[in-house]
Amino acid sequence: MKLWHQSLKDNLLDLVFPQQCLVCGKEGQLFCAKCSDSLSYITPPVCTLCGHHTGDDGVCPMCLSGRVHLDGLRSVFNFEGGIAQAIYALKYHNLHSVAPLLGDFLADYLKQSPIPADIVVPVPLHPSRLKYRGYNQSLLLARELCRRTGLKLDEHWLERSLSSAPQARTKSRTERLENVKNAFIFKYPTTTAPRVIIIDDVATTGATLNACAATLKEAGALSVWGLTIARER
Repeated sequence: MKLWHQSLKDNLLDLVFPQQCLVCGKEGQLFCAKCSDSLSYITPPVCTLCGHHTGDDGVCPMCLSGRVHLDGLRSVFNFEGGIAQAIYALKYHNLHSVAPLLGDFLADYLKQSPIPADIVVPVPLHPSRLKYRGYNQSLLLARELCRRTGLKLDEHWLERSLSSAPQARTKSRTERLENVKNAFIFKYPTTTAPRVIIIDDVATTGATLNACAATLKEAGALSVWGLTIARER
């Protein structure tokens, strides 16, 4: 019933405020056909661990030089053009209607490139940042993904215990790693050893997702993969 009410609400809003393409402004959809065709999908070869573009299949030098807790990190798009605009609209302009569209992209990706998973966990925000923003965009994406795939969502497993600076404000990979070191805690012990997918909007170095994976592995997770809408080049 709740989902039916939400669908009706969305349809009414579309009548009053018709959707427009986030790129060109054409009325009808968040991505018109032309702009949808121009989205920059990530294509192989990519690093088998971090999912970053590489010249050959295998593990990239960056992953070989550091400790990687993730079993793998995959992203659907390069962080540019229309996808960057969509993520900014969701993350900073409260445009929640973007989340279902991005959830479709995540679900389609998993259908084509399955990742072992029993449970989906969003990257959490610190309570102070959550209060300031009013919502967690990673949780919105995780909910949409689970609705489309039937995967189980647990939004409470991880908690951000340190209010560190946003990763976008850090410059180097070393700074990003230090910024999220010991930033997460596992809230709900379990007797199982689940396979986890962590959801976030954008991956840059993967430091945040790797820190989440370290905490989940310490808590007994069998495997931890990261999945994001986009990846910075």
